[in-house]
Amino acid sequence: MEESAALARRLGLPLHTHLAETVEEEAYCLELYGCTPVEYLADLGWLAGDVWCAHCVHLSPEGVEAFGSTGTGVAHCPTSNLRLGAGVAPVAALVAAGTRVGLGVDGSASNERSDLMFEVKQALLVARGRGGPATMTARDALRLGTRGGAAVLGRDDIGSLEEGRCADFAAWRTDVLELGGADDLVAGLVLSAPHRVDRLVVGGEDVVRGGALVRADEATIAREHRAQARRFVR
Repeated sequence: MEESAALARRLGLPLHTHLAETVEEEAYCLELYGCTPVEYLADLGWLAGDVWCAHCVHLSPEGVEAFGSTGTGVAHCPTSNLRLGAGVAPVAALVAAGTRVGLGVDGSASNERSDLMFEVKQALLVARGRGGPATMTARDALRLGTRGGAAVLGRDDIGSLEEGRCADFAAWRTDVLELGGADDLVAGLVLSAPHRVDRLVVGGEDVVRGGALVRADEATIAREHRAQARRFVR
């Protein structure tokens, strides 16, 4: 890991790893190295502004402070953590400490949907479940999935709709049944998720239009996916 960090910094590349996802990880690290995973990462030179870590569920108050003071980013993956029963990351405390926090879906082994907008809802619910109803608003959660993610990746060209930034945006219909009584459409969109995106534009070009992929056939992808999946269960 030290060699990887040296190489990445020589090339000007960001560093990424998974950290503190389970209680077993902490017990293993304490037994093997005599320190917590956060302390071990610090010893390796992996707590810095060019590093972001996934999960970070089991952080002590000292660990939270270390992330905030070093500028290390966090990719919060609430659905994966809930699916695996790993716990809930202390996101409100991390944000309060000045940590760059964004959202992630992890992998298909623990999140079949891989829907980042659904992670916005999950982040909101788990934060409130952990700290109460005032812990996070719908707009706070949406910020994690937009500006927060851009900050974690060190990107100043995405994350918001502004002049000079990438023409990337997603749009959802608001005339659907689940939003029929919503006075606040932003909160309604977050709380009634998941929704199928109606239009997705990347670099100014349509990727999804009318709720369907523009450049590929979903039925073909699903059919090929099933064929490949069967190879692993034989």
